[in-house]
Amino acid sequence: MRLRTLLIASVFMVNTVVYANSAEQVSLRKQIHILSETLNHSSFPDHLSQYHAYKAKMWLNYAENEISEHSLSGAGKEAVQYAQVLVDGLQNNQSLSLTTPILSTSQVMRRDLWEHIEYLKQHGAIEKAPETLAHAEIMLVWAAAEYCELGWRHSNELFKSAQNSLYQVMQATGLTKKNVELKKQLPSLSQLNRQGCTGVNAEFWPLIKIQPDTPTQHLTLKNVVHFAFDQAELSSESQKVLKQLIPILKLYPEMNIMLLGYTDDRASQFYNLQLAQRRIQSVQHYLLAQGIAKERIQSEAKGAKDLQTDIKPQLASAKSRRVVLQLSELEQIQVTLEPQWQDLQPEFSQKKLKVN
Repeated sequence: MRLRTLLIASVFMVNTVVYANSAEQVSLRKQIHILSETLNHSSFPDHLSQYHAYKAKMWLNYAENEISEHSLSGAGKEAVQYAQVLVDGLQNNQSLSLTTPILSTSQVMRRDLWEHIEYLKQHGAIEKAPETLAHAEIMLVWAAAEYCELGWRHSNELFKSAQNSLYQVMQATGLTKKNVELKKQLPSLSQLNRQGCTGVNAEFWPLIKIQPDTPTQHLTLKNVVHFAFDQAELSSESQKVLKQLIPILKLYPEMNIMLLGYTDDRASQFYNLQLAQRRIQSVQHYLLAQGIAKERIQSEAKGAKDLQTDIKPQLASAKSRRVVLQLSELEQIQVTLEPQWQDLQPEFSQKKLKVN
């Protein structure tokens, strides 16, 4: 009787575990489907977002492979979590880390390839081959995880795939291994990895950064848009001016924007401050519609201050009716801001006026 009871209990426990695992897989499949659909229906206009998006897709591929082989492990669940972080960051225009995490049930292998990845990442690989670079990184993680679980026989092809992708990145950037000149000694594998296949030591990961020998990027951008008399709507020409800023703002999500709103000297200061604020809101609505996070935008209505000059009074007024976009400074990019006049809307526009 006791043996029968134990057998029934054992069967019940097994069925409970199987049901729990099945329910967990259904939940993960649903999460993977939602993330995949989000990535497939989103546009990624700049190379950095393309790099992060493809890395998220690769994490999802890893998890789907584990589910299809009925061997979903903690590593597969981690992969879905990493994909979720990337998708959330892309949707919210957050600054995402360029460091690829190592699974907690794996370790760093082929340090030579990781070393080269770090070098290429800082010398144009993200701009020239974002998807291939992301593929090489996740395949290296995937290969090491397979090695830890099943050995060389199952991981060999994955390491070859990572190495082939890295070779394609090298071709796209025009760089080879001989270009790498280390200024510091890299940590050893024993320093990088914890005991066995139990993750990586955060102290040594990612590998010591190699300082890029490329100069700071220099850009010249137009940062002023103008408005018609007593109006706050953006003209089509003004939208074109703002449009050229969007790729830069998305490429550097840590760059913040200050909007300063101005008017000409007609009407009271109270009215002009309200008008300046409406103009600011028009610019802000445009930026938000283009995917720029609201948290990055600050504003101040100036009204009839810092009036512009011109030998023609109507042009001076048209130049004064404006919103100026100030961008925060970053170490990796030097931006020169300059005004523009192509969207001026003088009141007497029937005569072609020369802008000084």
